[in-house]
Amino acid sequence: MRNFLEAEAYYVTKDPMFKGISLLLLFGSALLLVWMGVQVGFDIDGPLEPLITSIQLSFFLYFIIPIYVCFFATEGFEYGSVQTIIASGQSRSLYLLGKYLTELKVVLWWVIQFFGLFYVLYMLAALVTGSHIGNESLEGKFIVAMGAIGFNILYLAAYSAVVLLLGVLMKKSATAVIATFVFVFGDFLLSGYLKDSSYVYLRMVSENTLTTQIFKFSAVNSHEIYTLNEGVRMILIPVVIIGVCLSVALVSFEKRDVHL
Repeated sequence: MRNFLEAEAYYVTKDPMFKGISLLLLFGSALLLVWMGVQVGFDIDGPLEPLITSIQLSFFLYFIIPIYVCFFATEGFEYGSVQTIIASGQSRSLYLLGKYLTELKVVLWWVIQFFGLFYVLYMLAALVTGSHIGNESLEGKFIVAMGAIGFNILYLAAYSAVVLLLGVLMKKSATAVIATFVFVFGDFLLSGYLKDSSYVYLRMVSENTLTTQIFKFSAVNSHEIYTLNEGVRMILIPVVIIGVCLSVALVSFEKRDVHL
């Protein structure tokens, strides 16, 4: 298992798509910083304010990262490496787990890169331009920021589990990408179009979509202390999705032929 994880990590570091998305996040953070500087300047109420701002802009990660995960989940089927790995003695369950753990490491790296890079660049810009940096209390902002970043990692892990399942079921990158787009935009549409429905069941579906929960911890007005029920639901929804998707993916992978 350790050797397999090391091999997957090496593959990721050499993958042009991984490098491309990393550069995209780099340039995206820089351009966003320039745009904000032109529009509102770099004055902030406290040293954690840039982090709060970046959290409000994190939703686009859910349109970028799942696509990469889609290609990563299906590359073993596309290039036939899954057959070689399993033939060498690696169990299917450990292969699937290794893929998912590698996906989580990629997610963690990009989340740290996105939030950390934007924060560092923003603070440097504020210092260089002599902008006002307030001394607003750090405790409340820190809890909000760390909680939102933690939720982003958890929800991206849930998206990764869904995409891994789609990759196992479809095996072809092109087909899996289409299914991933349908899932991502479908969840987004369910969240938006059903929230005002006259039917209680449809409103309940909207309230429990991933997108609805993401908006809750990403939106400006949601930076309040969550009630116990809200907190439990926001944690439980992605955890259940991860458990169900990985279980179904494993059962399907164990029973189906790995040949295309």
